[in-house]
Amino acid sequence: MRFWIDGDDAQRYGLPAAAVLAHLKYWIERNTQAGENPCMTQSMKQMGQYLPFLTVPQIKGALNKLEAAGAIYREANGFDRTRTYCLGTELSLRKDETVSTKGPNHPIEGTELSHVHIETNTTKRTESTREWERPTEEEVVEFLRDIGAGDLAHTLGPEFFNYYEANGWMVNSTPIAKWRPKARQWVSKERNRQSNARQKGFNPKGFTPDGLRDFIDNG
Repeated sequence: MRFWIDGDDAQRYGLPAAAVLAHLKYWIERNTQAGENPCMTQSMKQMGQYLPFLTVPQIKGALNKLEAAGAIYREANGFDRTRTYCLGTELSLRKDETVSTKGPNHPIEGTELSHVHIETNTTKRTESTREWERPTEEEVVEFLRDIGAGDLAHTLGPEFFNYYEANGWMVNSTPIAKWRPKARQWVSKERNRQSNARQKGFNPKGFTPDGLRDFIDNG
């Protein structure tokens, strides 16, 4: 499968958001040519079938980033959780882009030099690309929420991201291949720390000078 991403969009919004935006542009242009409204309706899970190198949380984060930037806006679809997406007022399809009618996995024809080409041949290669991809801060926070650490996401997520971003996503001079297990470890350590903190306290029966010193130092 081949995917074409606009280079300007990649610089402006980042690769995940640019890939999602290229996907939205494709379907919106097709719907417009068919005489329908210049929008498209699709669930994030369905988008993931066309963008196998992105996870659903990454797609969700990309959509939020595009909406915040004014590139798109979304509308509710009745009682269905599936949303309708339209291009925002700050963005319109370029005149030099024409859409191939062969299917969503074919490139947008036109000014190929302004596009980034991503090719995925096998599921194994797709998984490898996904594992080595550096997350955004929003993706880390969203992942922590997805694994049930919503109470920690707003503080631990940025802390995790900033720590490894400062280190170039390296551990002992080795690139981090899988950041999600690392994030799970951080959640586990923070849970243990909170549990230990709750259990600590001053116990008169076990009072010793060393115990008092530990109580003063650690609370």
